[in-house]
Amino acid sequence: MRDKPLYVIGLTGNIATGKTSVATMLAERGAQVIDADQLAHEAMGAGTPTWQRAVAEFGNGILLPDGEIDRGRLGALVFADPDALQRLETIVHPAVMDESNRRLDEHHAEATSSGVELPKIVVLEAIKLIESGMYRRCDEVWVVTSSRQQQVQRLVAARNLTFDEANLRIDAQAPQAEKLALADVRIDNNDSLARTQAQVTREWRRILREHRQPPPAPEEAQPGGHMSSWRKFVDEHPFLTMWAVLAVGMVAIFLVTSRNVDLLPSQRLFMALACVGTAGLCTWIISWE
Repeated sequence: MRDKPLYVIGLTGNIATGKTSVATMLAERGAQVIDADQLAHEAMGAGTPTWQRAVAEFGNGILLPDGEIDRGRLGALVFADPDALQRLETIVHPAVMDESNRRLDEHHAEATSSGVELPKIVVLEAIKLIESGMYRRCDEVWVVTSSRQQQVQRLVAARNLTFDEANLRIDAQAPQAEKLALADVRIDNNDSLARTQAQVTREWRRILREHRQPPPAPEEAQPGGHMSSWRKFVDEHPFLTMWAVLAVGMVAIFLVTSRNVDLLPSQRLFMALACVGTAGLCTWIISWE
């Protein structure tokens, strides 16, 4: 990927699964975020062509006194009528896609002209990433998931909807499984924020490790010979290396401390395997962070 100036993460998930929280975490780590929902807000600003088409389609009853669209009123209208929702999407989505493509092209041009060796990471956050086909411009797709109960609770708390309204909006969308079918990464946002942070951190580090590290010098030019190969293996497989070191250490300690204990060979083998398993469990727990 070093010859690519731009690396695009497509971030999606159904309503109230926590896409924006994950996008914020990625932004805190240095990614540039293109928020399709914000682009939709801008596209439907008073007086824009998209605004004019929406008002012509749904009437002046969707407008606030200042001329802006009352998104709550429009949402209540379209989520209660699948046909109306489809008509609204036909109006809004082309404008959002055009602006998303324009911004991706802009980021690509900036990254290309900057001369920086490492690629620029951009997040395209869009609830319709899959359905619109925009995922094809992404290098990998992340899908944020959550239980229906969590979705309903978030919609009621954050958007002041009733339980019936929240369920209606969830039912208006395709099942999460359809997005997961094209996911490269799944972020489970059904637990604590710290747990979500840990998942984002792990995937972010993977991207940096796999795509942003400079390539190693040719084998013959590296000092240290076999030592350089071992160092490369440790860099690429840190947790496997940790497991091996812990396992060897624990088995060695067991063998030394039990040398004067009368044990059958099968018992010693069982205890050695238990040490290996325990080392693996410890490594797995450490990898959560």
